[in-house]
Amino acid sequence: MRLKIKWINGWAHLHGTGPTGKRIRQSLKTRDPKQAEEKRAAVESKLWKADLYGPEEIVTFDAAAVAYAEDGGEIRFLMKMAQQFEGIRLRDIKPRDIREAAKRAYPKANAATWNRQGITPAQSVINWSHEQGWCAPIKVRRFKVEKPKRKAVGPEYLDALEPYMPDRLFALMLFLQVTGRRVGEAVRMEPHWISGNHVHIPKTKNGEAADVVMPTVLSRLVHAIEPRHGLVFGYVHRSSVYNTLRRACKKAGVEYLGTHQPGRHSFATQLLNQGWQSSRIAKAGGWKSVALVAQIYEHPENAPSEASEIFGKIWASRDDDDVTSKSNIHKLQQLKDGA
Repeated sequence: MRLKIKWINGWAHLHGTGPTGKRIRQSLKTRDPKQAEEKRAAVESKLWKADLYGPEEIVTFDAAAVAYAEDGGEIRFLMKMAQQFEGIRLRDIKPRDIREAAKRAYPKANAATWNRQGITPAQSVINWSHEQGWCAPIKVRRFKVEKPKRKAVGPEYLDALEPYMPDRLFALMLFLQVTGRRVGEAVRMEPHWISGNHVHIPKTKNGEAADVVMPTVLSRLVHAIEPRHGLVFGYVHRSSVYNTLRRACKKAGVEYLGTHQPGRHSFATQLLNQGWQSSRIAKAGGWKSVALVAQIYEHPENAPSEASEIFGKIWASRDDDDVTSKSNIHKLQQLKDGA
Protein backbone atom coordinates (compact mmCIF):
# COMPACT_ATOMS: atom_id res chain seq x y z
CA MET A 1 0.00 0.00 0.00
CA ARG A 2 1.18 3.48 -0.80
CA LEU A 3 -1.04 6.50 -0.65
CA LYS A 4 -0.51 9.19 -3.23
CA ILE A 5 -0.86 12.94 -3.04
CA LYS A 6 -2.99 14.65 -5.65
CA TRP A 7 -3.13 18.39 -6.01
CA ILE A 8 -6.56 19.90 -6.62
CA ASN A 9 -6.78 23.67 -7.02
CA GLY A 10 -3.51 23.98 -5.14
CA TRP A 11 -4.62 21.86 -2.17
CA ALA A 12 -3.15 18.46 -1.28
CA HIS A 13 -5.50 15.47 -1.28
CA LEU A 14 -4.77 11.88 -0.35
CA HIS A 15 -5.77 9.09 -2.72
CA GLY A 16 -5.17 5.36 -2.53
CA THR A 17 -6.25 2.08 -0.98
CA GLY A 18 -5.74 1.02 2.66
CA PRO A 19 -4.50 -2.38 3.91
CA THR A 20 -8.06 -3.67 4.14
CA GLY A 21 -8.88 -2.61 0.58
CA LYS A 22 -10.83 0.45 1.68
CA ARG A 23 -10.48 3.44 -0.66
CA ILE A 24 -8.86 6.49 0.92
CA ARG A 25 -10.01 9.91 -0.25
CA GLN A 26 -9.31 12.84 2.09
CA SER A 27 -8.02 16.37 2.09
CA LEU A 28 -4.69 17.04 3.80
CA LYS A 29 -5.67 20.70 4.31
CA THR A 30 -2.35 22.12 3.19
CA ARG A 31 -0.79 23.76 0.15
CA ASP A 32 2.77 23.04 1.28
CA PRO A 33 4.41 20.00 -0.41
CA LYS A 34 6.58 19.19 2.61
CA GLN A 35 3.66 19.26 5.05
CA ALA A 36 1.59 17.22 2.61
CA GLU A 37 4.26 14.50 2.50
CA GLU A 38 4.53 14.44 6.31
CA LYS A 39 0.77 14.08 6.65
CA ARG A 40 0.67 11.37 3.99
CA ALA A 41 3.30 9.36 5.85
CA ALA A 42 1.46 9.80 9.17
CA VAL A 43 -1.86 8.60 7.73
CA GLU A 44 -0.18 5.66 6.06
CA SER A 45 1.52 4.68 9.33
CA LYS A 46 -1.76 4.83 11.24
CA LEU A 47 -3.50 2.64 8.69
CA TRP A 48 -0.77 0.00 8.94
CA LYS A 49 -0.89 0.03 12.75
CA ALA A 50 -4.67 -0.32 12.70
CA ASP A 51 -4.37 -3.28 10.36
CA LEU A 52 -1.63 -4.98 12.40
CA TYR A 53 -2.68 -4.20 15.98
CA GLY A 54 -6.32 -3.14 15.75
CA PRO A 55 -8.02 0.27 15.77
CA GLU A 56 -7.59 0.65 19.55
CA GLU A 57 -3.92 1.23 18.84
CA ILE A 58 -4.51 4.41 16.86
CA VAL A 59 -7.99 5.91 17.37
CA THR A 60 -7.76 9.21 19.25
CA PHE A 61 -10.49 10.88 21.26
CA ASP A 62 -10.91 13.81 18.88
CA ALA A 63 -11.22 11.46 15.87
CA ALA A 64 -13.76 9.35 17.77
CA ALA A 65 -15.67 12.51 18.74
CA VAL A 66 -16.07 13.43 15.07
CA ALA A 67 -17.30 9.95 14.20
CA TYR A 68 -19.65 10.01 17.19
CA ALA A 69 -21.13 13.34 16.08
CA GLU A 70 -21.51 12.15 12.48
CA ASP A 71 -23.43 9.14 13.80
CA GLY A 72 -25.96 11.45 15.43
CA GLY A 73 -24.40 11.79 18.88
CA GLU A 74 -25.09 14.82 21.06
CA ILE A 75 -22.47 17.48 20.28
CA ARG A 76 -23.66 20.40 22.43
CA PHE A 77 -20.86 20.13 25.01
CA LEU A 78 -18.45 17.96 23.06
CA MET A 79 -16.05 20.52 21.58
CA LYS A 80 -14.29 21.58 24.78
CA MET A 81 -13.67 17.99 25.88
CA ALA A 82 -12.41 17.07 22.40
CA GLN A 83 -9.92 19.92 22.70
CA GLN A 84 -8.73 18.59 26.05
CA PHE A 85 -8.03 15.14 24.58
CA GLU A 86 -6.77 16.16 21.13
CA GLY A 87 -4.33 13.56 19.81
CA ILE A 88 -4.73 11.26 22.83
CA ARG A 89 -5.64 7.64 22.15
CA LEU A 90 -8.88 6.34 23.57
CA ARG A 91 -7.09 3.44 25.21
CA ASP A 92 -4.89 5.84 27.20
CA ILE A 93 -7.76 7.79 28.78
CA LYS A 94 -8.63 6.85 32.36
CA PRO A 95 -11.64 7.97 34.45
CA ARG A 96 -9.35 10.25 36.47
CA ASP A 97 -8.24 11.96 33.25
CA ILE A 98 -11.83 12.78 32.31
CA ARG A 99 -12.58 14.31 35.73
CA GLU A 100 -9.48 16.49 35.51
CA ALA A 101 -10.21 17.45 31.89
CA ALA A 102 -13.69 18.60 32.89
CA LYS A 103 -12.18 20.94 35.48
CA ARG A 104 -9.71 22.32 32.95
CA ALA A 105 -12.40 22.82 30.32
CA TYR A 106 -14.65 24.69 32.76
CA PRO A 107 -12.33 26.18 35.42
CA LYS A 108 -14.94 28.52 36.91
CA ALA A 109 -17.86 26.07 36.84
CA ASN A 110 -19.40 24.03 39.65
CA ALA A 111 -19.64 20.27 40.14
CA ALA A 112 -22.98 20.01 38.34
CA THR A 113 -21.50 21.63 35.22
CA TRP A 114 -18.42 19.39 35.30
CA ASN A 115 -20.74 16.39 35.38
CA ARG A 116 -23.14 17.56 32.68
CA GLN A 117 -20.78 19.32 30.26
CA GLY A 118 -17.57 17.43 30.91
CA ILE A 119 -17.96 13.88 32.15
CA THR A 120 -21.19 13.03 30.31
CA PRO A 121 -20.07 13.90 26.74
CA ALA A 122 -16.59 12.36 27.20
CA GLN A 123 -17.98 9.14 28.61
CA SER A 124 -20.57 9.00 25.82
CA VAL A 125 -17.88 9.21 23.13
CA ILE A 126 -15.77 6.48 24.70
CA ASN A 127 -18.67 4.11 25.31
CA TRP A 128 -19.92 4.69 21.76
CA SER A 129 -16.40 3.91 20.54
CA HIS A 130 -16.51 0.68 22.55
CA GLU A 131 -19.57 -0.32 20.52
CA GLN A 132 -17.48 0.19 17.37
CA GLY A 133 -14.78 -2.11 18.75
CA TRP A 134 -12.22 0.67 19.21
CA CYS A 135 -11.67 0.57 22.98
CA ALA A 136 -12.92 -0.72 26.31
CA PRO A 137 -15.98 0.90 27.93
CA ILE A 138 -15.49 3.39 30.73
CA LYS A 139 -17.35 4.45 33.86
CA VAL A 140 -16.53 7.78 35.45
CA ARG A 141 -17.43 8.76 39.00
CA ARG A 142 -19.45 11.97 39.07
CA PHE A 143 -18.57 14.95 41.20
CA LYS A 144 -20.72 15.23 44.29
CA VAL A 145 -23.45 17.82 43.87
CA GLU A 146 -25.21 19.41 46.79
CA LYS A 147 -28.87 19.59 45.87
CA PRO A 148 -30.56 22.80 46.99
CA LYS A 149 -33.51 22.33 49.30
CA ARG A 150 -36.75 23.22 47.57
CA LYS A 151 -39.36 25.34 49.28
CA ALA A 152 -43.09 24.77 49.16
CA VAL A 153 -45.46 27.72 49.51
CA GLY A 154 -49.18 28.18 49.90
CA PRO A 155 -51.76 30.73 48.76
CA GLU A 156 -50.20 33.45 50.92
CA TYR A 157 -47.18 33.59 48.62
CA LEU A 158 -49.25 34.37 45.54
CA ASP A 159 -51.50 36.69 47.56
CA ALA A 160 -48.45 38.79 48.43
CA LEU A 161 -47.39 38.97 44.78
CA GLU A 162 -50.78 39.60 43.16
CA PRO A 163 -50.79 43.42 43.53
CA TYR A 164 -47.40 43.65 41.80
CA MET A 165 -47.90 41.41 38.79
CA PRO A 166 -50.08 41.50 35.66
CA ASP A 167 -53.35 39.57 35.81
CA ARG A 168 -52.10 37.12 33.18
CA LEU A 169 -49.00 36.28 35.24
CA PHE A 170 -51.00 35.83 38.44
CA ALA A 171 -53.36 33.49 36.57
CA LEU A 172 -50.41 31.55 35.17
CA MET A 173 -48.78 31.17 38.61
CA LEU A 174 -52.08 30.06 40.12
CA PHE A 175 -52.50 27.57 37.27
CA LEU A 176 -49.09 26.07 38.08
CA GLN A 177 -49.80 25.80 41.79
CA VAL A 178 -53.26 24.24 41.63
CA THR A 179 -52.71 21.91 38.65
CA GLY A 180 -49.06 20.92 39.11
CA ARG A 181 -48.31 21.38 35.41
CA ARG A 182 -44.91 22.47 34.10
CA VAL A 183 -44.36 26.09 33.13
CA GLY A 184 -43.45 25.06 29.56
CA GLU A 185 -46.85 23.42 29.15
CA ALA A 186 -48.66 26.43 30.58
CA VAL A 187 -46.81 28.93 28.37
CA ARG A 188 -47.70 26.93 25.24
CA MET A 189 -51.43 26.74 26.07
CA GLU A 190 -53.69 27.84 23.24
CA PRO A 191 -57.30 29.03 23.69
CA HIS A 192 -58.82 26.07 21.83
CA TRP A 193 -57.24 23.70 24.38
CA ILE A 194 -59.75 24.98 26.94
CA SER A 195 -63.37 23.89 27.25
CA GLY A 196 -65.10 25.26 30.33
CA ASN A 197 -62.87 24.37 33.25
CA HIS A 198 -61.15 21.53 31.35
CA VAL A 199 -57.79 21.85 29.58
CA HIS A 200 -56.50 19.27 27.13
CA ILE A 201 -52.73 19.42 26.65
CA PRO A 202 -51.91 17.56 23.39
CA LYS A 203 -48.32 16.78 24.32
CA THR A 204 -46.45 17.05 27.61
CA LYS A 205 -42.75 16.70 28.46
CA ASN A 206 -43.03 12.90 28.59
CA GLY A 207 -44.63 12.87 25.13
CA GLU A 208 -48.13 12.02 26.28
CA ALA A 209 -51.34 14.05 26.27
CA ALA A 210 -52.84 15.27 29.55
CA ASP A 211 -56.22 16.47 30.76
CA VAL A 212 -56.40 19.10 33.49
CA VAL A 213 -59.39 20.24 35.52
CA MET A 214 -59.20 23.82 36.81
CA PRO A 215 -60.88 24.92 40.04
CA THR A 216 -63.66 27.47 39.53
CA VAL A 217 -61.58 30.40 40.83
CA LEU A 218 -58.81 29.62 38.34
CA SER A 219 -61.20 28.97 35.46
CA ARG A 220 -62.78 32.40 35.89
CA LEU A 221 -59.38 34.11 35.88
CA VAL A 222 -58.23 32.25 32.78
CA HIS A 223 -61.42 33.03 30.85
CA ALA A 224 -61.15 36.71 31.83
CA ILE A 225 -57.70 37.05 30.24
CA GLU A 226 -57.49 38.29 26.70
CA PRO A 227 -55.27 35.86 24.72
CA ARG A 228 -52.13 37.37 23.26
CA HIS A 229 -49.87 36.07 20.48
CA GLY A 230 -52.35 33.21 20.09
CA LEU A 231 -51.57 31.99 23.61
CA VAL A 232 -53.75 31.84 26.71
CA PHE A 233 -51.31 33.54 29.07
CA GLY A 234 -49.66 35.63 26.35
CA TYR A 235 -46.00 34.82 27.06
CA VAL A 236 -44.15 33.69 23.94
CA HIS A 237 -41.24 32.33 25.99
CA ARG A 238 -40.79 31.37 29.62
CA SER A 239 -37.93 33.88 30.00
CA SER A 240 -40.50 36.67 29.89
CA VAL A 241 -42.31 35.01 32.78
CA TYR A 242 -39.15 34.87 34.90
CA ASN A 243 -38.20 38.50 34.29
CA THR A 244 -41.65 39.83 35.19
CA LEU A 245 -41.86 37.52 38.20
CA ARG A 246 -38.50 38.71 39.54
CA ARG A 247 -39.64 42.32 39.39
CA ALA A 248 -42.87 41.48 41.19
CA CYS A 249 -41.00 39.63 43.96
CA LYS A 250 -38.67 42.58 44.44
CA LYS A 251 -41.56 45.04 44.73
CA ALA A 252 -43.50 42.75 47.08
CA GLY A 253 -40.46 42.07 49.23
CA VAL A 254 -40.77 38.29 48.96
CA GLU A 255 -38.19 35.69 47.99
CA TYR A 256 -37.92 34.86 44.31
CA LEU A 257 -38.53 31.13 43.94
CA GLY A 258 -38.97 30.84 40.19
CA THR A 259 -41.99 28.96 38.86
CA HIS A 260 -41.24 25.35 39.83
CA GLN A 261 -41.20 25.80 43.60
CA PRO A 262 -44.40 27.88 43.94
CA GLY A 263 -46.01 25.72 41.25
CA ARG A 264 -45.33 22.03 40.70
CA HIS A 265 -43.36 21.49 43.91
CA SER A 266 -45.92 23.24 46.10
CA PHE A 267 -48.76 21.37 44.37
CA ALA A 268 -47.25 18.02 45.38
CA THR A 269 -46.31 19.12 48.89
CA GLN A 270 -49.75 20.54 49.70
CA LEU A 271 -51.48 17.36 48.54
CA LEU A 272 -49.04 15.29 50.60
CA ASN A 273 -49.90 17.36 53.66
CA GLN A 274 -53.56 16.59 52.97
CA GLY A 275 -52.77 12.88 53.25
CA TRP A 276 -52.54 12.02 49.55
CA GLN A 277 -50.40 9.05 48.55
CA SER A 278 -47.58 9.36 46.02
CA SER A 279 -49.50 7.46 43.36
CA ARG A 280 -52.44 9.88 43.49
CA ILE A 281 -50.15 12.92 43.42
CA ALA A 282 -48.28 11.53 40.43
CA LYS A 283 -51.55 10.92 38.58
CA ALA A 284 -52.93 14.37 39.38
CA GLY A 285 -49.79 16.28 38.40
CA GLY A 286 -48.63 14.18 35.46
CA TRP A 287 -45.51 12.60 36.95
CA LYS A 288 -44.61 9.41 35.13
CA SER A 289 -42.65 8.06 38.10
CA VAL A 290 -44.33 7.58 41.47
CA ALA A 291 -40.88 7.05 43.01
CA LEU A 292 -39.84 10.51 41.79
CA VAL A 293 -42.69 12.09 43.71
CA ALA A 294 -41.80 10.18 46.86
CA GLN A 295 -38.08 10.95 46.67
CA ILE A 296 -38.08 14.57 45.56
CA TYR A 297 -41.39 16.27 46.13
CA GLU A 298 -42.57 14.77 49.40
CA HIS A 299 -41.23 16.55 52.45
CA PRO A 300 -42.85 15.15 55.62
CA GLU A 301 -42.09 17.99 58.03
CA ASN A 302 -41.68 17.53 61.80
CA ALA A 303 -41.50 13.75 61.38
CA PRO A 304 -39.33 13.20 64.53
CA SER A 305 -41.69 15.26 66.70
CA GLU A 306 -44.75 13.53 65.27
CA ALA A 307 -43.21 10.09 65.85
CA SER A 308 -42.35 11.04 69.45
CA GLU A 309 -45.92 12.23 70.01
CA ILE A 310 -47.42 9.02 68.62
CA PHE A 311 -45.27 6.71 70.74
CA GLY A 312 -45.73 8.99 73.73
CA LYS A 313 -49.48 8.43 73.47
CA ILE A 314 -49.00 4.68 73.13
CA TRP A 315 -46.83 4.43 76.22
CA ALA A 316 -48.95 6.92 78.14
CA SER A 317 -51.51 4.12 78.54
CA ARG A 318 -48.99 2.19 80.65
CA ASP A 319 -48.82 2.88 84.38
CA ASP A 320 -45.67 4.84 85.23
CA ASP A 321 -45.28 3.08 88.57
CA ASP A 322 -45.52 -0.28 86.84
CA VAL A 323 -42.74 0.65 84.40
CA THR A 324 -40.58 2.00 87.25
CA SER A 325 -41.12 -1.06 89.44
CA LYS A 326 -40.13 -3.39 86.61
CA SER A 327 -36.98 -1.34 86.06
CA ASN A 328 -36.09 -1.57 89.76
CA ILE A 329 -36.74 -5.31 89.82
CA HIS A 330 -34.38 -5.67 86.87
CA LYS A 331 -31.66 -3.75 88.74
CA LEU A 332 -32.11 -5.88 91.89
CA GLN A 333 -31.83 -9.01 89.75
CA GLN A 334 -28.53 -7.72 88.31
CA LEU A 335 -27.17 -7.12 91.87
CA LYS A 336 -28.19 -10.62 92.91
CA ASP A 337 -26.53 -12.18 89.89
CA GLY A 338 -23.38 -10.15 90.53
CA ALA A 339 -23.21 -11.38 94.13
